[in-house]
Amino acid sequence: MTDTPPSAAAPEKLSGRKFLRRFRWLIFHAWNIPPIFGLTFILIVGVLTPAQLGGILLTPLEPAYIIGWLAFALWFLPRQMRPLSEWLDGKSASSPEAALQAMRRFPLAFWSIFLIYLAIAPLSVVVAAHLFTDYQATAIDLFRIELIALIVSIIVGLPIFFLILDLFGRAIGGIDFKRPIITIRTKVFLIGALIPLLIDTMLVQYYWARTGYFTAETFLIWLMLEGLAIGGSLIFAHSFGQSLAPLRTSLTADDPLTQTNLAALTPQSTDELGMLTHRYRHALEELRIHNEILEVTNRVLRETSAPSAADDTVSKLVRLCKDTVGGDQVFLLLLDPSGTFLLGAAQTGLPYNPEGHFRIEMDENSLAVAAIKSGDTISISDCAADPRVSPRIREQFNIQSALAAPLRVSGQVIGVLLTSTQHAHHEYSSREIQLMEALARELAVAIESQRLRDARAAAEAARREREEQVELLLESTAEAIYGVDAEGRCTFVNPACVRMLGYASEQDLLGQNMHTLIHHTYPDGRPYPKHECLVRLSVQQGQSAHSDQEVHWRKDGSSFPVEYWSHPMYRDAKLVGAVVTFVDITERLRSEQALRELNASLEQRVAERTAQLAIINRELEAFSYSVSHDLRAPLRAIDGFSQALLEDYGQDLDDTAKNYLNRVRNGAQRMSTLIDDLLKLSRVTRAVLQPAPVDLSQMAQDIVDELRMSHPQRQVIVSIQDRLSATGDPGLLRSALENLLGNAWKYTSRRTEANIEFGARVEDGTRVFFVRDNGAGFDMQYVDKLFGAFQRLHGPNEFEGTGIGLATVQRIIHRHGGRVWAEGETDTGAAFYFTLVRVPG
Repeated sequence: MTDTPPSAAAPEKLSGRKFLRRFRWLIFHAWNIPPIFGLTFILIVGVLTPAQLGGILLTPLEPAYIIGWLAFALWFLPRQMRPLSEWLDGKSASSPEAALQAMRRFPLAFWSIFLIYLAIAPLSVVVAAHLFTDYQATAIDLFRIELIALIVSIIVGLPIFFLILDLFGRAIGGIDFKRPIITIRTKVFLIGALIPLLIDTMLVQYYWARTGYFTAETFLIWLMLEGLAIGGSLIFAHSFGQSLAPLRTSLTADDPLTQTNLAALTPQSTDELGMLTHRYRHALEELRIHNEILEVTNRVLRETSAPSAADDTVSKLVRLCKDTVGGDQVFLLLLDPSGTFLLGAAQTGLPYNPEGHFRIEMDENSLAVAAIKSGDTISISDCAADPRVSPRIREQFNIQSALAAPLRVSGQVIGVLLTSTQHAHHEYSSREIQLMEALARELAVAIESQRLRDARAAAEAARREREEQVELLLESTAEAIYGVDAEGRCTFVNPACVRMLGYASEQDLLGQNMHTLIHHTYPDGRPYPKHECLVRLSVQQGQSAHSDQEVHWRKDGSSFPVEYWSHPMYRDAKLVGAVVTFVDITERLRSEQALRELNASLEQRVAERTAQLAIINRELEAFSYSVSHDLRAPLRAIDGFSQALLEDYGQDLDDTAKNYLNRVRNGAQRMSTLIDDLLKLSRVTRAVLQPAPVDLSQMAQDIVDELRMSHPQRQVIVSIQDRLSATGDPGLLRSALENLLGNAWKYTSRRTEANIEFGARVEDGTRVFFVRDNGAGFDMQYVDKLFGAFQRLHGPNEFEGTGIGLATVQRIIHRHGGRVWAEGETDTGAAFYFTLVRVPG
C-alpha cells in the first residue's frame, strides 16, 4: 500500500497590516544588528579599547545617530510599500501594477539608505570618540572602520534583504509578474560568492591587526565569521526552499486540478521560481477550465444531437447555461437583421420566441448593446452603479449582477447570452467567464445551424419556385427560345419557337441539329456553312453573338427574317452549349422601310425650307441696306433744312416757330438714332460668332475711360473686379458691356455720389457676371419688359434712349449660350446679371 500524501494546505494569506508589521520588524533588525557586529569587530581587532567603546556608547551622539536613522527607515521604507499593503487589504484605489512597481523600487531605496547609514556611521564613531574619550583617530583607523562598516553591512544586510524578499513572495501570490524582482542567479552570487569574499576580507582585517600567526583567538574569530557565513547560507537555503515549496506540494498531490491543490499552488518568492509557480498554476487553472468547457460542450452536443425544433434546442441551451454558470435568470438576445435593435428571444422560464419577449434599441444604454458593440464579454458585479446597464431592464427583471457574452459566428456578432442574479451581488470569476464564453460559442453555432437549415429549406423552395417560373416564362414569352448542346443538337425549346417554325410539338425539334434544320441558307439563297454560323461561336468559343441580317426556315420550306441573340451556357465552369433567342422581324423591316421613305421626304422638305430661309435672309439684308441708305437721306434733308431755316431766318421767326423747327430736328435725329439701333440689333442677330479669350476687366475699364472722357463733369466711383475673363466674340461682348455700363452711367446721372460696380460670383458652379449701380432703379413688377425692343420704364424727358440697348444685350448673351436677368428697386439702384456658358463656333 502506498502512502497518499495529504492535501496541501493553502499558504497563509497576508493582510496589509500583518505585512507591514513583519516588514517593520525586519527593517528594525537590519538597522540594529550591523552596529552591534561592527562595534564588536572594531573592539576585537583593536581599533578601540573597551573603555573607549563604552565612552562612545554612553555619549548621546552615537545612540542618537543609530536611533535617528532607525526612525527614518521605519517611516520611509513602509511608506514606499504602501501600494502593496493597500492592495493586500483590497482597497479600491489600489492595483497589482502599483504593488509590483513598489516592490521593484524597494531594492534601490533599501540599499541606498542602508549603505549611506553605514557609510556615515564610522564618522559618527570617530567624532564621538574624539569628543568624549582620549582616542585620537588616524587616517588608517578611519579607513579600517569604514571598511569594517561596509563589509558588516553587506554580510548582515544581505540575509535580512532576502528575508524581506521572501516576505514579498508570500504577499504577492495572486499577482502575475512578467519578470522576477530578484533572480536565483543573483541570490547564488550574493550568498555563494560575495559573502565568502567579504568574510575573507574580514579575516585580512583581523590579521592586519594581529601578529599574523594562527592562535586560539584567530580561530575563534574565524569560527565566528564562518558561523555568519553558514547562517547566511541557511537563510539562502530557506529562501530557495520557500520558492520550491508550492511546486513540491503540487507534484506530490494525486489530483493537482482540485480547487484545494490549486489554492496551495501560490508563489512564495519573487524570483523565477515564483514566476514559474504562478505560470504553472495559471496553466493548471486553464486546463481545469478547459476540461469543464469540454464537458459543457459534450453536454451541448448531447442536448442538440437529436433532431428537434429551434425553440426546443435554444430552451435546452438556456437551461444548461443556468446549470453551468449559475445565476437566477438567463437571457438570449438576438440582433435584428437590420441591426437596429435586440430581441429578447428566450429567457429562463419562457420558451424561444423569434418575435421577442422584449426589445432593446441599439442606441439605448444597455449591457447587451455594450457587449454587441465591443464584441467582448462584460461582467458587472453591481448593476445599479454601472452606467452601461439599462435602468429599464434592470428594474424590470431586478438585476443585481450580470455577465454578458456576445454570440459570434464567422466574425459577426449575432446576439448576446446574458446571465444575472436577482437577490445578491456576485463577482464573476475567470472560470465563470470562460464557461459563459464557451456556452455562447456553442449557442451561436446552434442558432446559426438552425438558421442555415431554415435557409436551406427556403432556398430549396425558392429553387422549385424558380424552376416553375422559368418553365412558365418559356411557355408564356412571345420570343422564341431554344437551347443546343456542344454538337448543336436541340436540348430544350419553348412553345413560341415551335409555333414560329411551324412544327406540331417540341418533340419534333428535340435532338435535331438546329443549324441543319432551320439555319442552313443565307437570305440570298447561298448555302450557310456550319463553321460560319454565329451560334457556333457561342457553342465552341464561349462568345455571345447577335445578328439581324439572317433568316430562319420553317417546316414548310418558307423563310422569314429574324433577329437572334446567342449566349454560351456553362455548368460548373464548363462550356456545355448555348441558348438562342430570336424574333420574327418581318413587320419591323416593313416599318423601317417606311421610315426611310419618310426620312427622305423630310430631308427634301428641309432642303426646300432652307432655300426659302436663305431668300428671306437676303431680302432682310436688302431691307437693312435700304433703311441704312434710302431712309437716312430724307431724315438728313429734314434736319438740314430745319437747321438752315433757324440759322438764315431765325430773326424773322417768333418763338413758337423756332420751337416747332427744333422739335422737327429732334424728331429727325431721334429717328436716325433709332434706325442705327435697329441696324445694330439686326447685325447682332445675323453676325457670325468669332470666339476668342476676352479680358472683361480690361474691356470694362476701357469703356469707363471713354465715358469719363465724354462726361468729364461727372464724378462717378467705378469698381471693377480684377482678372475677369471669358471666351466669346470680343465685338459682341464689348457691345453688351457698353450698353450695360452706359445704362448704369446714364441712370446714375442724378446722383451726387454715383457708384457703379462690375464683378462676378459663382452660383451652383456657374460664374455669374454683374453690373450694379445706385441709380434710378426700377419697379420689379415691370422686370419682364426690360429686355423687349422699344420697351422703356422711364420717359424721354427723364433719361434719353430708344429702348433697344437691353434687347441687344439679351440677344448677345443668348447667342453665347448664357442668360441675362435683372434686379432692382425704385430710387435705390439696379443690378444686371449674365452668364456665358458656351460659345458656338
